[in-house]
Amino acid sequence: MDRSLTRRTIELTRRHESSAGTGFLLSDDDPPVFVRGEGPFLFTEDGERYLDLLAGSAVTHLGHGLPAHRAAIERALASGIIHIGTRLLSVERALLLGDLVPLLPAPLTRIHFANAGTEAVEIAIKAAQYHTGRLGIFAYEGSYHGRTLGALAISAREQARGRFGGLEAAVTFLPYPYRFRTEPSADDPAALADFCLNRLADELARAKAAGALPAGIILEPIQGGGGIIQPAAGFLRGVAALAAAHGVLLIADEVWSGIGRTGRWFAFDHDGVVPDLVCIAKGLSAGLPLAVVAGSEAILGRWPPGMHSSTFQGNPLACAMARATLAEIQAHDWVGHAAGPIATCFARQLGPLQALPQVRDVRWVGAEAAIELADPSGQPDLAACRALRLACLAQQILVYGGGGWHGNSLILLPPINIDPAVLERGLATIAALVRALPAAA
Repeated sequence: MDRSLTRRTIELTRRHESSAGTGFLLSDDDPPVFVRGEGPFLFTEDGERYLDLLAGSAVTHLGHGLPAHRAAIERALASGIIHIGTRLLSVERALLLGDLVPLLPAPLTRIHFANAGTEAVEIAIKAAQYHTGRLGIFAYEGSYHGRTLGALAISAREQARGRFGGLEAAVTFLPYPYRFRTEPSADDPAALADFCLNRLADELARAKAAGALPAGIILEPIQGGGGIIQPAAGFLRGVAALAAAHGVLLIADEVWSGIGRTGRWFAFDHDGVVPDLVCIAKGLSAGLPLAVVAGSEAILGRWPPGMHSSTFQGNPLACAMARATLAEIQAHDWVGHAAGPIATCFARQLGPLQALPQVRDVRWVGAEAAIELADPSGQPDLAACRALRLACLAQQILVYGGGGWHGNSLILLPPINIDPAVLERGLATIAALVRALPAAA
């Protein structure tokens, strides 16, 4: 069968794309090249079908080729307005505001548009600094907030930060309730959460005494790329209470976990918290570059025009796609689907893996799950994670490999509207591959 398009795609990408691109991370030698998508599946030029549990890194919430998405794009294209900029009002942008704001808790009634999650984080930092008149930011270990310099400065993952920097002096990192952290390591989630809250209280007290309180505290209510880590109930409420007591803004990074992926519209809903600022992206449009920061009138309604702007923010096509995404999720209750049937599939297929010696931990919330692997000494096993990712690829299942604090977690991100029977079959295959890994001692 002629695979000329596949060969040409691989050749041009390998020859001309920056070496910082990640297109060959899935497979170094002969990565699959997809020419069509339908539902939870992607298809190669020669018709091979792959189950997509990578979801464009938590983006394609509703799978591929959704008719409602096509219709929304065609409707927006029919207007002839592909781009209108930020100095003119946009119908699609305004209508998206009307669709999104009712899904957010009061008083989050103001929205600032962006192009991607990392830009949304930058906006949130700037908004917090402008509102408080302070510079510093408290962030959390294991966090990932993006790859622009400001977002990198508050991302704890050293692999992402690399040699870049310059803003770290304004950032304080705090312990996040991850079970396998070195100090303390705790099997009691509540005790671990209390330890982390006490550390936050101490740092805020020191900062106050020094006259150097931060502008904001940013965290992922559930760490996504960090390995699907959900703190004990009450942790986020404790952070919010401490922030409010010191006049510090709480920023929730919902770029990965928002728009229904965790079985709630937003991950902060699990703990009954209303942040001061919320960063939303990825699943919002479910495919086109779009992000927003949500905040109150007091914060986002009172800074001057142009304090943050970018050329393509709130693009009409992306906004039309987002409107279709939100409408589809509400019409079919895909949030409930993530919390119910999808989470049940994870529990049934992945839960038993917890007993295996080569598995350090298994975690799932709604439509996201992580399998964390251990070596014979019980330490993070990156090689096993890579082997498992390649084994999944050989079975034509796409997964997010190398996630977690140490790169030893395989992360699964199905569309939140996936047929449970399809997911069940894929998870059964993955579970068998995990069981086939060499056992830790």
